[in-house]
Amino acid sequence: MTKITKLEQLINPQVMGDMVSAELAKKLRATRFYRVDRTLTGRAGDTITIPTWKYIGAAEHLPENEQGNVTQMETKDVSYTVKKAVKNVALTDEAVLSGFGDPIGEATRQLRMAIQDRMDWDGVELLQGIDANNGHVLNLTSGVIAYEDVIEALHMLEQDNEEQGIECYLLANHETVKLIRKSPQFTEIPGTLRNRVITTGVVGTIAGANIIISNKLSTTEAYLLTPQCLTAFMKRDINIERERQMLYKRTIVGSDCHYVIAIENYDKIVAMRLPLQW
Repeated sequence: MTKITKLEQLINPQVMGDMVSAELAKKLRATRFYRVDRTLTGRAGDTITIPTWKYIGAAEHLPENEQGNVTQMETKDVSYTVKKAVKNVALTDEAVLSGFGDPIGEATRQLRMAIQDRMDWDGVELLQGIDANNGHVLNLTSGVIAYEDVIEALHMLEQDNEEQGIECYLLANHETVKLIRKSPQFTEIPGTLRNRVITTGVVGTIAGANIIISNKLSTTEAYLLTPQCLTAFMKRDINIERERQMLYKRTIVGSDCHYVIAIENYDKIVAMRLPLQW
């Protein structure tokens, strides 16, 4: 008996969903800035509240036989609402059966990229919302990030992290990085290590900070980040659905993801604000 390959077999939502979810988690981790958390999965509610401890300040010297002060510890609750990111594509029968390359594989890849891109934008919006009331802000008077500025930002991080020389990344617009590259303290990634640029995005270092270009940022902002300073809370992993439109002889493949991007610890980030350049 002849076995017939049906279009439904070629577009398997469960397989595509598993592939996209696994790849998304790997890509988010690869950026070094995200921690993926699935504790929200299966829980009721569409809001997550994250308590953050306020720093009690440096210790004080106490003269002999005098009473010390008592400092009150405080927490600040920040609430985030679960978001739903959606992307749909249409695949005609001709595209699936006779199209160039691997149309189904390409659709799977681009659906993952679309969700990841939306998450990254949400992360950027959180970074842009950092001010002196909730995190570290370094206001620069020049439109160029100098070696001394990075040292100052690193000092702000190390004040709130026990480890000295912590791993960190300077995220900046390509125009900002172009000016940083002119600094005598900038170290380019050697040609023999070019694969590092591809796999990590790091193009060089300054003052020990790894530099990564992000064109999601403007030239008036840059961020010194430590690993996993952002958390991607997954309410539900990538869901892939398929809908057959018989009259058009095409299949709609839809993806959605329910998630929250949050900052759990503002001490892992320094927002660097630069003046507007005309």
